[in-house]
Amino acid sequence: MRCFTLLLLAVLLVAADPPPAVAAAPEASTVEQRLSPVKTDSPRDSMRSFMRAMDRHVQALAERDRKAEAWLDDAVRCLDLSATNPVGRDSIGRDAARHLKEVIDRVIIIDYERIPETTDLVRWRLRGSEIALHRMAAGDRAGEYLFTPDTVARAKDFFLKVRELPLLDGTSGGGFHAPWQEQWVPPSLRPEVFGVAYWQWLLITALIFVGLIMRQVVRIAGYVIKQATSKTAMTWDDELVDALTGPVTHLGTTGIWFASLHLIGVGGTAYTVIAFLIKGAFFVNLAYLAYKLAGFIGNQLEHQVKQKHQDINQGLLRLLKQTLQILALVFCLLLGAQNMGMDVASLIAGLGIGGLAFALAAKDTLANLLGSVMLMLDRPFRIGDYIVSSGVEGTVEEIGFRCTRVRTPANSLVSIPNSNLVLANIDNLGMREFRRVRETYTLTYGTPPDLIEPFCEGVRCILRSRPEVKQDAIVVNFNNLGASSLDVLVNYHLKADTWNQELAIRQAVLCEVLRLAGRLPVEFAFPTQTLHVPGLAKPS
Repeated sequence: MRCFTLLLLAVLLVAADPPPAVAAAPEASTVEQRLSPVKTDSPRDSMRSFMRAMDRHVQALAERDRKAEAWLDDAVRCLDLSATNPVGRDSIGRDAARHLKEVIDRVIIIDYERIPETTDLVRWRLRGSEIALHRMAAGDRAGEYLFTPDTVARAKDFFLKVRELPLLDGTSGGGFHAPWQEQWVPPSLRPEVFGVAYWQWLLITALIFVGLIMRQVVRIAGYVIKQATSKTAMTWDDELVDALTGPVTHLGTTGIWFASLHLIGVGGTAYTVIAFLIKGAFFVNLAYLAYKLAGFIGNQLEHQVKQKHQDINQGLLRLLKQTLQILALVFCLLLGAQNMGMDVASLIAGLGIGGLAFALAAKDTLANLLGSVMLMLDRPFRIGDYIVSSGVEGTVEEIGFRCTRVRTPANSLVSIPNSNLVLANIDNLGMREFRRVRETYTLTYGTPPDLIEPFCEGVRCILRSRPEVKQDAIVVNFNNLGASSLDVLVNYHLKADTWNQELAIRQAVLCEVLRLAGRLPVEFAFPTQTLHVPGLAKPS
């Protein structure tokens, strides 16, 4: 009975609180309407697509819909912007679309049935105006009908001629509003020079000084921050401030100037030229900032390696730092070139062909550069090592990108191309764990065997008493009857980091050997010859 009651309560709860209904999928027609393409296959299609996109743009502006800009971009796709500068192409296209819509809605109600739908027309002009569409003859949009470049360029002039006319019934205009500046600027400052009004020239001049003042403000702020960071125990913050102060100062100045172009409403050719110059300066400064940051990262990496005493070639670190700086610089410059409308792909392809010709012309230089990379990776020697290679003997002072510099015992500096070092046999004396010493002590022929054996044992004792001598590799033996001496071979190994240390130890050993010879006593021989002449009477 209890189970039945619980089951009944569960059924009642489910009935009282039904699951939420699944949202209905949008109708297919609504999806198709949102995704409908911008048709430009004929003059009629292009005009209908342009007018529909602009009407929806104005409606979205009134409703504060985020899709307003997307509709405006659809309208811009109906314009031929091939004659405009890539730097200001987007801004020019949007302004032209708004002006054209304002003009059309003030002079005519479009009757799409009277616009030709044929695709064999080269050009079609709106009745009673110079607004025209033409068929694209080449390019990615060949065969499409777009508003001509002349129409785009003169859109603002058309609007100025009809701006006093009211909008026709049933039209919405282009969402164009008179710039706020015109409400405050007196008529005496509105005439234009090179497409820029007097008041705009005055503001441009003033903003140049404002940018320069802001530059000094940022520089002073950087100085204040540098004074604060200099009081800390760390050094990386000082280097970071030094790396950022200059580039950020220039970036802030160019940023203010570029934003001011939109604020004061500069357009047309003047906007294109000024925007091109400011954008160019901006991306050059951005590349400079990336270069400085890459250098900062490289310096920090080098500091970390030195602090941890990691066994990494310093030349390789310098190469990595410079490579990082070059890559950052090239990336920012290519980014700026693409943003300014240049065909980066064609530029890279051209650089590839030019790079091939350059590689053929500078093959020796490239061979040395690759040789330096191989030396830094393979590391047959390091800076400070004593090497013998290609007939050159000395201490390595520098491993460069083209050659390696060796300081010889004569204190001269020899430069060996890295491409030669990669292929040559290198005897790295600086990498020796022990330095071999092989000597011959010459005793006179009158030395008896009873003294030779104690002498050899005494030399062994002298070598065993030296901590720098490898104890399991001591060889002292009477091994040869020389032409003028009894030869004792002495062979041992020293643990010495430098040649000077080796000489000091050998001097100490030789002095002990001389003292031993004096105590025994044993005399050292020097080369002598006895001449016998037959028939010469012996002295009585």
